[in-house]
Amino acid sequence: MQNKDRVYALRLFAEYYSKASFPVASIEKREFGIGNVKKIDARHLAFANESELRVYLTTNTPMFVSHSTAYYEFPDATPIERKNRQCADLLFDLDLHADGKYAVYQHLSKVKEDAMRLVKDFLLDDFGIKKEYLSTVFSGNRGFHVHVRDPEYQVLGSEARKEIIDYVVGHGLDYQEFYQFDEKKRLLGPRPDDGGYRGRMARDVLAMLKEKPTSLSRTFNNEKIREMFVNGITNEGNWSKTSLKLNDLLGRLKIVADKLPLRSVDADTGVTHDMSKLIRLENSIHGETGFIAKVVNDIEKFNPMCDARLPLNGSTKIRFTENVPELFFGDSTYGPFEKDNEKELDKEIALFFVLKDSAVILFA
Repeated sequence: MQNKDRVYALRLFAEYYSKASFPVASIEKREFGIGNVKKIDARHLAFANESELRVYLTTNTPMFVSHSTAYYEFPDATPIERKNRQCADLLFDLDLHADGKYAVYQHLSKVKEDAMRLVKDFLLDDFGIKKEYLSTVFSGNRGFHVHVRDPEYQVLGSEARKEIIDYVVGHGLDYQEFYQFDEKKRLLGPRPDDGGYRGRMARDVLAMLKEKPTSLSRTFNNEKIREMFVNGITNEGNWSKTSLKLNDLLGRLKIVADKLPLRSVDADTGVTHDMSKLIRLENSIHGETGFIAKVVNDIEKFNPMCDARLPLNGSTKIRFTENVPELFFGDSTYGPFEKDNEKELDKEIALFFVLKDSAVILFA
């Protein structure tokens, strides 16, 4: 990105920061990091309160801002051992990866579904964490961060956090271990009212049988057999009530389980158990997109390409320096654009392409 374009972008950033709020618990106990060339060029910064942080970001505007998941007695001390860590939020980092500079932005709904599943199926249902302790934040680029600020989880060490993330992503999960034969040679397995992966397995199989009975076997085209099988699973956890050979059924269930979304999310395991990690500051701007790392109140309705855009007025004329594919920003479509095309676009859209290093601003 050319220097004049960077200066223009940072002026827009500073204008936003002068009025922004940063809902970070205990700011005075957090370590902060900033970046311009990299996402974190400098760290070990500390601020006494939100107002002091806002003044810093307005006057020394960086491209990226992050804060620690940990709470420290001395957040600006170095080395890290001198900070005296008190506890740390439990954090989940969900990112979507795709080939090409722009491919990821048409598939953000997938990572949003993962975030929703993480919160509902795991954090709320499996772990019993209260909703008031959870905060979901769009990263400003390719995914979401889910913060857990439950005091019982904040005191967990690195190993316990590793066990949690291993459970969430399904490391070592073998669905065949959910099933066993009893003394009557019946195949007993999960019921829909079981907790955790077992219950999800049963509920998803039952839903599949309702929507597309032949997904498991053509046998279940027979309504009577299907109803008997469903009742057996629901009432007793008895998966034997079928004309299928049970070994054949187990094999089919393994295939089905691999296709069901039971492993929840493709979360970054390293981020969750690294208690010294810095993560994007809530409501800060992502320097690669100009999108806000926005706190999400209703994730089902949240559309990153629309709802996370900077609230800018007016338009800016840019010239594209490379070909850019068609992109959807909310209800509007932009492109495709070819190299050397000159276009006047809404400021926040023009800024997005400039920050992606696909265009330059045409100054009057």
